[in-house]
Amino acid sequence: MISIAETDPPLPGLSLGASLLRGAPRSYAILFFSANARLGWWLMAVSMLAPDYGISGLAGVLTAGALAWWLGYDHAQIRSGFLLFNPLLVCLTVAYLNRCYHFATPTFLLLWAASVIGAFFVSAALQRWAGLLLGLSAHSLPAVAAAYVLYFLGFSLFGPPSLPDSSTPVWLDLPGLPPFLQAMFQAFGAMLFQPHVVPGMMVFLGLALTSPLSTLAASLSFTVGAATMWQLGFHLGPEGVTWCGFNFLLCGIALGSGYFIASAASLALAMSGAFLCSLTSVALATALRYFNLPASALPYNLVVLAMVTALRARRSAGALLPSPSPGSLPESAVQQVLIDAQRFPDLKTPALFSPVGALCTVTQSFDDTLTHRGLWRYALDFEVEKEGRKCRSDGSSLVDYFIFGVPVLAPCSGVVANIVNHVTDNAPGGNNPEENWGNYIVIYSDAGYYVMLAHLQQHSATVFVGQRVSRGFVLGTCGNSGRSPFPHLHLQIQDTALAGSASRPFCLKHYLAPGGNGMFFRTSGVPAAGTRVQSGTPHPTLSETLHGWLPGEYRYRISEEEGRVREETLLLDFDDFGRYRWRSRRTHARLIGFISEGVFFTTEFQGDHRSLLAYFAAGLARVPSVLEPSVVWEDSVNATPFFAGPERLIRALTTPFIGLKMLRYKYQRQDENEGSFTLRATLEPGRECAQAPRNITTLLTGRRGVTRLEARLVNDRTLIAELLEHQTVGG
Repeated sequence: MISIAETDPPLPGLSLGASLLRGAPRSYAILFFSANARLGWWLMAVSMLAPDYGISGLAGVLTAGALAWWLGYDHAQIRSGFLLFNPLLVCLTVAYLNRCYHFATPTFLLLWAASVIGAFFVSAALQRWAGLLLGLSAHSLPAVAAAYVLYFLGFSLFGPPSLPDSSTPVWLDLPGLPPFLQAMFQAFGAMLFQPHVVPGMMVFLGLALTSPLSTLAASLSFTVGAATMWQLGFHLGPEGVTWCGFNFLLCGIALGSGYFIASAASLALAMSGAFLCSLTSVALATALRYFNLPASALPYNLVVLAMVTALRARRSAGALLPSPSPGSLPESAVQQVLIDAQRFPDLKTPALFSPVGALCTVTQSFDDTLTHRGLWRYALDFEVEKEGRKCRSDGSSLVDYFIFGVPVLAPCSGVVANIVNHVTDNAPGGNNPEENWGNYIVIYSDAGYYVMLAHLQQHSATVFVGQRVSRGFVLGTCGNSGRSPFPHLHLQIQDTALAGSASRPFCLKHYLAPGGNGMFFRTSGVPAAGTRVQSGTPHPTLSETLHGWLPGEYRYRISEEEGRVREETLLLDFDDFGRYRWRSRRTHARLIGFISEGVFFTTEFQGDHRSLLAYFAAGLARVPSVLEPSVVWEDSVNATPFFAGPERLIRALTTPFIGLKMLRYKYQRQDENEGSFTLRATLEPGRECAQAPRNITTLLTGRRGVTRLEARLVNDRTLIAELLEHQTVGG
């Protein structure tokens, strides 16, 4: 019951009927913190086991959707089901009260219509209020509030409600089942107003097939909540737990796998929430009994909103990592966080480009032995070496040093915040501790931090305070001013624009370092002292090829050993962020690709090895557009899609607790004729799994993207994919 982003492609011209066809099932799935339409259809079918409930709820969803459309609400909120799930719950409540009071048909229709309209507006208002004030969803509080109004209205018009009529067959509650399991499955069914074992088992099955982690979190939380109720003197069975048990399930899903990445810590939080929820349920039931009201879902709403709001005041995430995309499958969210941690370890660290265009040597790094200590521990010093020497002849003159006079480039875009330009350069071996930083320039970067470049040559600054500079702009030249016995360039990120401010951790990004028989490309890192680094030269043709991949349909012929041939059509378009988005028409697999500062990445693969997109994800994981030949780079790829059957399910359940298996590949590029490029990926030894490719060779061609892919699998099978046809559409 959190705000869930639409997962379908943008469809601005979609009709009301088509929007409701997408939004109606998701309004059911949102009850379980999911955007999965298949789960929604399943839950809708389960609700129809009691036709009066099912029809009332579905009609409420469709009517609320039509009302939102007519009033001009965002159609994406209709398609996502976010505006519809509270009216669904209220209409289920009306059906429940109808069984209690046996309304005349006109009375029922009047109450039902009022419930749809009232629930819609209360939901829209409370969702907006909670979003603006707390940055959270209002969950099902609007439905609880509307339900209480209905209870009061029914009491004032018809007196106290009687127990609802039930002609449910006895077998729906499976009397032979242990009482605890009866109570748990009835709690699952109660979320659709069907507190019986068989409907509950169907709900449990649908959730388990969709998200095993959500099912695990819900089951553990129910166990803790039920055990607490038992300690309070309630029977550990349907009569003692079912009336409030669905609150425990919702707490488990929300805290264990909804708002936070599923982990041992999130499960502990979920069980703590269930413990508090059981106590809150008893307290609220006692208080509300005087008003003839049930506790309903109020305990879960209060506990979850309180805990999540409190946890948002933390200074750091600690062991409880927020979900990157609430509403996505917990399994996908866990994998994405763990994958990003391995692929992009410096993702949240300020990153700078090298301030020297030429190949240079880092002579001091973080926490080094000379001057990078204490407040200034996070800094890098650069010098230029040629054939192991820093200077010509004996180095008695500043111009003998290769770094002296070399242009200093802006390592980021921003605004010049401070400049000192008058300090005289020291003679080699000299020093000026009174003007420690010498000539320097401080830039306030667009990312919100201050970057200082120090020991510049006297009167070499080409900028002024307040001037805007772009990354790579020439700021001045390297010198030997300040506390600097020999020419070098000092780089650090600091707290303020004043010289001497405390430094802060950062990293270099997109740099080349010599290694083996060529240059090794690093997306980010902190080079150690003695490391030689160089900024890569942009490769215009490769960049054009990666940027020019046209949207449309791409039909591939896939040949495997033993003469097996199949076809797969991939649909390519762009998402709202301008990223490439591939979808397989055959397997429904999905893949995202994007370009950031000259590097192409693939990410967020959903599917398994049966789709060609799994090999796109591995073969094109990272492609830097650098001109230098013999460039080598590495990346990690999620191994989960290459497992099959039970092993994949087991890994999905255990990943949050034992970690994610990754495949480590080394990549090389070969430039072909006419703007084509061959990329070769080789799996690092010791990282194999059964269906994973050991080698992938991918041919990239301008505007058509991947025209040929050959993969040699760990089990020695070979897969070859060739582009047969592509039909492009306007971007």
